[in-house]
Amino acid sequence: MNQNNTRLSPPEMIAHIGALYHKIHRQCDKIFRENGFPLEMDQIPVLMRLYYSGSASQQEIGLGLGRDKASVNRTIALLAKKDFARVLKDATDKRKTSIELTETGKKLAAQAHAMLETFNKSLVSQLTKEERTQFNSLAFRLIEAITSL
Repeated sequence: MNQNNTRLSPPEMIAHIGALYHKIHRQCDKIFRENGFPLEMDQIPVLMRLYYSGSASQQEIGLGLGRDKASVNRTIALLAKKDFARVLKDATDKRKTSIELTETGKKLAAQAHAMLETFNKSLVSQLTKEERTQFNSLAFRLIEAITSL
């Protein structure tokens, strides 16, 4: 038993960043559900990676998003099953594949982009221009610090 009756609290910065991430994630899922969107926020990064950058291998997607292979493979399988993406075999090396969005997938990604852009604007509107600049600077510094660990 703790004699001096002090309570432990979570590390402040990690707790705040985690809370912000989870609130954004839940709010985006809510927005998607309200708009009848057929995917959840967990699948959106893979969809949007393909939308913004074109076709990519599963490995490139995983590395770019910092996600494990199994997670990326599950999302790609779901996207392919729903005809939002297709897996293409390499003509010269049958072990290699690339993933690309179908026309349906591109339309879906454009809808997701529009919904995310609207939500982003509502978040940005809460900050002054100086605060946005400072937020971006601090976020990049933290990402760089974590990356260099």
